[in-house]
Amino acid sequence: MRRLIHICLLVTTAILIGGCSIEPPLHLRKAVATEVELVTDLNVDLMWQTDWESLWQFEWDASVLGPLGYTVPASMRLHIYTQGPDRKPVSHTVHNFMGTSSQMEIFLGTHNLLFHNNDSEALLFRSDDDLSDIYSYTRNISNGLKDSNPVNTQQQKAAGAATRADEMKIDEPVALAPDGLFALYDRDRVITDNPDDYVYRNGKYVLLIEGTLNPLTYIYLIQVNLLNNYDRVAGSMGGAAITGMAGGVDLMTNESFTSTVSVPMDVYMDQEREMLGARVMTFGNPGCNPYDDASVAAMPEQKHYLVINVTYRNGSYRNVSVDITDQVRALPLGGVITLDLDVNDFPPDEEAGGGSGFNALISDWDEEYGETTIIN
Repeated sequence: MRRLIHICLLVTTAILIGGCSIEPPLHLRKAVATEVELVTDLNVDLMWQTDWESLWQFEWDASVLGPLGYTVPASMRLHIYTQGPDRKPVSHTVHNFMGTSSQMEIFLGTHNLLFHNNDSEALLFRSDDDLSDIYSYTRNISNGLKDSNPVNTQQQKAAGAATRADEMKIDEPVALAPDGLFALYDRDRVITDNPDDYVYRNGKYVLLIEGTLNPLTYIYLIQVNLLNNYDRVAGSMGGAAITGMAGGVDLMTNESFTSTVSVPMDVYMDQEREMLGARVMTFGNPGCNPYDDASVAAMPEQKHYLVINVTYRNGSYRNVSVDITDQVRALPLGGVITLDLDVNDFPPDEEAGGGSGFNALISDWDEEYGETTIIN
């Protein structure tokens, strides 16, 4: 079930109200001093599949590893696109909110309002010009993933797939994982001087705008059951990456980029259950709006692999890749991915210490830079 953040925008005029008219009138095109207050209601569990808690078996210590779900944004940004007579935007102003309220000015007239949180260091924002769509993405940190040995899950083998031992390399760039991103795009919002459009509260006229802040980054919880382990696997020093994920998102349409990246993650070991577990935030499946069923049905074909470093107790390691395409495409809003892998298919080197050392999967760690427009 989708988890929704309910948002109310209370625009409270700070000027004195006289008679039955809110000044200044529309034809004067003057700004009204306002106070903006955001009231959010967040239910952490609603974004997952309805049965995610029963599916997730990994012993996750949130006090050490961080929360599994989303956290409430600490600050917000409001973009106001004022429309002209032809309904095309003629101006763009930006207001940042520390906390949930801010003093600002807004013109009477028709506006498109875009809200999103701006409390992340990982997220970058770009606009081709002041009046175009706004996009979010993260920096590329590598040209691709190191070679890995493809293996099949127990379910894939039961369906007739043979265990593979050939090496594969994924050349798409590796990008930083995004943080939680939430957005609301309110189109054709008319700010009038008609008191009937306002709520009179505590001596002030309040313009109430109701909408929903939807997450535009999606969480996948990945758990790997290690069959026939015999205490051979120690954990994962090099972490993992999920491939074929969208490189960014359009905040106005909720549609993800068609370009793809691999997204890295840390991997943890549950020794008692003999499981590997990870949490990763992504921009989701490429080329679709996950809140639109028709868009999801029409999203382009794309393979997704979990490339994971397996570190053994004798000091050796392997990088293995597992095809998880079906599970990722079935969960456009994120959720729990469970894999059953037979360690006999990727055993440690027989000689202790063979291949020992840290292998982070990433081929090159140099960040890649390009021309961007960052919206302040």
